[in-house]
Amino acid sequence: CPPAAVERKPLPNIRIDASTKLPSSSGKILTLQRGEASTLPDLPLPAPPEPIQPPRALTAEDRARLAYQQSHTLNLGATVYDQKVSQVQWTDQATGISYQALCGFDIGLLAGIGKFVHDGENYSIFMMHTDIDTTRPTRSKIPLQAPKVLPGQILITQGDPKNPTATTNLELLRDLITTEKERLLTYQSARLQYQKEAAAWEKANPPEPRDETIVIRPHRGSRYLTNPQPEKKEATR
Repeated sequence: CPPAAVERKPLPNIRIDASTKLPSSSGKILTLQRGEASTLPDLPLPAPPEPIQPPRALTAEDRARLAYQQSHTLNLGATVYDQKVSQVQWTDQATGISYQALCGFDIGLLAGIGKFVHDGENYSIFMMHTDIDTTRPTRSKIPLQAPKVLPGQILITQGDPKNPTATTNLELLRDLITTEKERLLTYQSARLQYQKEAAAWEKANPPEPRDETIVIRPHRGSRYLTNPQPEKKEATR
């Protein structure tokens, strides 16, 4: 549904001491006005900063909680070829080692799901991916080719292939896709349809450029006031 109309606020009825207009490429004009001084009470001084505490040594419980969070938070980047082969990149949060793997499945089916539950445990997933159709012609006239990998296979191409936990989460995602493929296909179809309809609506209903006016009222201590610090003058009498 279309967004609600933005309410127009009336300009305050105050004296304006200076004004400037800033035109934009869209034809919209931003007007900045400096009005008469504010009559609001002085702003309180900020609270003093908290003293810096020495870092606390991690307990066994802290380390266990951190390890759990790292293993259950998946941040991935991927390139998916023909919705069959995925080239996936991620960083092992525990070691800082960057990994890359070729996967014989479409990891893009998990785009947008955000969270899932496996064996009673909660996982979160954030993924940015690109879909590539190798049958489409390219500007260079050189056809694209998908990397070679067997269906369902996970092949580590960068990182530590001897790390037993390197592919644990990818294996979990592969099994999730295998088990829930029909539901994921339905979800991705609806998601794509929503994106198309939203883009079409935004194209048919572009925002109308309109002028904006911002009124700035100087406060005590401002260099724009005739007497910016009246309390100092009172103190010298």
